[in-house]
Amino acid sequence: MFADLLLEEIQPREIDVKNIPDIELTESLEYDLQKMLEEEEGSFSKVSDKTSVVQTDKNYVFFSNQWLYLAVLCKKYAESLKPYGDFFDKKIRGNQHVMSALVKKDFADADWIELIPEQVDRERMIKFIEADSTYRPGKALLNGDKARSIKDIFGSCILKKIAVPDASSAYLGNLIYYLAKRPDLYDRLEKEVTFQIGNAGNAKKLSRITKDCARQIIDVIYNIDKFEKIKSLLDINEKNVKVNISRTGGLLPAGNFLRYLFARPNSDLYAGDSDKARVFVDKEYTISFETENVECRLTTEWVDSELVEGGNGNYLKALIAIVNEYYKENIEIKTILGERYLYMIKEKFEFKDLPEVLKTDFARRYITSLLAKPFVILTGNSGTGKTRISKQFAEYLEWESDEGKKNWVIIPVGADWTDNTKILGYYNPLAEDGNGKYEKTKIVELIEEANRHKEIPYFVILDEMNLSHVERYFSDFLSHMETPDTPFELEGYTRRLDYPENMFVVGTVNIDETTYMFSPKVLDRANVIEFKPQKEDVFKVFSAAGTVGKMVPVNDGSAQAF
Repeated sequence: MFADLLLEEIQPREIDVKNIPDIELTESLEYDLQKMLEEEEGSFSKVSDKTSVVQTDKNYVFFSNQWLYLAVLCKKYAESLKPYGDFFDKKIRGNQHVMSALVKKDFADADWIELIPEQVDRERMIKFIEADSTYRPGKALLNGDKARSIKDIFGSCILKKIAVPDASSAYLGNLIYYLAKRPDLYDRLEKEVTFQIGNAGNAKKLSRITKDCARQIIDVIYNIDKFEKIKSLLDINEKNVKVNISRTGGLLPAGNFLRYLFARPNSDLYAGDSDKARVFVDKEYTISFETENVECRLTTEWVDSELVEGGNGNYLKALIAIVNEYYKENIEIKTILGERYLYMIKEKFEFKDLPEVLKTDFARRYITSLLAKPFVILTGNSGTGKTRISKQFAEYLEWESDEGKKNWVIIPVGADWTDNTKILGYYNPLAEDGNGKYEKTKIVELIEEANRHKEIPYFVILDEMNLSHVERYFSDFLSHMETPDTPFELEGYTRRLDYPENMFVVGTVNIDETTYMFSPKVLDRANVIEFKPQKEDVFKVFSAAGTVGKMVPVNDGSAQAF
């Protein structure tokens, strides 16, 4: 009937203050949360994409939507707490006899026993009412012979559980209580928050399957340095490779927590055609060890449990602890809302890491110009490679969200662009069977994605930019480059649309009788590079490996570094 409030699996997740994400709500979720607050408070409320306000009596409460993240951390505990409050309000609060028995602590009262026949449930309810410190935190429900409101008790429990000060954040408890009353809305909020965390620009969600999670982690560190950072921990034996925990300097308790990491070819566990194979048979790893290159395969035998003294086996948590310590300059593995995420640490962008085709003097000038000012105009004769180099660099830093959306777009400018609708879209009142719809452009969609993934560079390439008067179709963009804190004002677009600081605009232009000249307004806001490459550079661009077809994207972490 009543959940055990001490169960480990329902406790609020630990708060990592350094990593609380910004939460941007969808329009429908904003609307429903605002409706919830208005119903509960009977007064004004406004829920926006980042910050919300609600009127309580004559006062206003302002809160960041990061509170909604905290609400999700507490969801399981809140759902377990609510039935206690519901039962008290419906069955106990109005029952004078039972209330009197509880005030007197007469727990042998017949009516009280009849009300909750199961002894375990009665004991849990008594602990809940009295705020037994071994069972739940917060205020006691009975204050003398009076009963406090369930909302008050609920909030008191929650605020103690997530370690925020009662006085300054009391409304957070109310917010979580209101959500607990609406499980469908709470579920939607949890899905949205989880989705946003999982789609953070430098985050990769790891598999829930223990062995697959281990493989993902191993593959990442192997791609970084082929295990160079942990080579001193490895014991290379005749049939396997293990991690010697005793060499980690007390990082882990004593035990054989990675008793074998890899199997070698002479091991029965290695063979792909054997029933004894207990490794991933589709991939080999090479470890350079002293004078020998050791070929091996990763074990599939992993456990996901706590590390205790003397433990024996391949423990995923031991692997994570080692990786977080020895590869902390490269990656970090975190557990958030019950899911594991691998975060790439932002690297320093290095010109020396560029592929050969992007190491020309002109390419260096182009990239340096982007770093100095995120609006670059490339001008020069037709056919010299202006579009090619801008497209190649975007492909080199290509990044894809979990929904398959890339971080760059190339837009051919038409000769008939007389307003901003080709860039920023327009409201179509006839769409959706007359209900109206804002018709987005690829650029608007890119701006939305750039605002969701602020660690990733996003590129807009406007090809043949001056085929139309730039000032006519691009004026809004130019203004927001100068005032990025001011959102776009688009009629019919119902959300806030900010100009993203991580967006780079590249325009390619030709100067001939079919094009228009730029005004000072445009030139003042851009770095203009005249494309006069040397013969050798042109030959290098068009002949080097990687220039034919699509540029191969760089490894994880370099896009974030730009």
